Amino acid sequence: MVISTLICMNNKLIIIRGPSASGKTTLANRLLNASKSKMVLIRQDDYRFIFSQTDEGSRANSELIHKMIEYNTSISLLAGYDVIIEGILSNKSYQDILERLIASHKGESFAFYFDLSFEETLIRHKTKSNVAHYGENEMRSWYSLSQRLNRDREYVIPEHMTEDQIYHRIVGITGLDVQETLKPSMTKI
Repeated sequence: MVISTLICMNNKLIIIRGPSASGKTTLANRLLNASKSKMVLIRQDDYRFIFSQTDEGSRANSELIHKMIEYNTSISLLAGYDVIIEGILSNKSYQDILERLIASHKGESFAFYFDLSFEETLIRHKTKSNVAHYGENEMRSWYSLSQRLNRDREYVIPEHMTEDQIYHRIVGITGLDVQETLKPSMTKI
């Protein structure tokens, strides 16, 4: 499904994966807001929750969601944007898609995985604004889907790191051009 070979070589593909409530969205939003470059943020959750209940939600539409994420990422890279894809992005559903995107992108590609215990994800979930939308049972089923890609170059983000440490690690590794106007956080996310 990847749109030919992506020819823009200066832009970056950044994949941020991990369990629910690990801090992926917080970090991705911070990177997007600080970026001095043209950037697109592809959030898996934005695609999961766009279908009406009569369409049986995201589960019945997962193949279409996968195609939409792959297409939107490809076309954004082709247009010269840096792209961040963030979500649980399970190996079972997304490994082939992510590998195709990385293989077809001629610029730099980076993958980061938030490696958190299930207990830590529950603690972090309690701090979220959407805490009432789902609970421990849903998170447990999603947690089992979250695991590292079979890639040598997937950087692991351990649970002890603060938001500020993770942000600076990702910026340092990727070389993103960012403005430092955001107040750093010293808390775990």
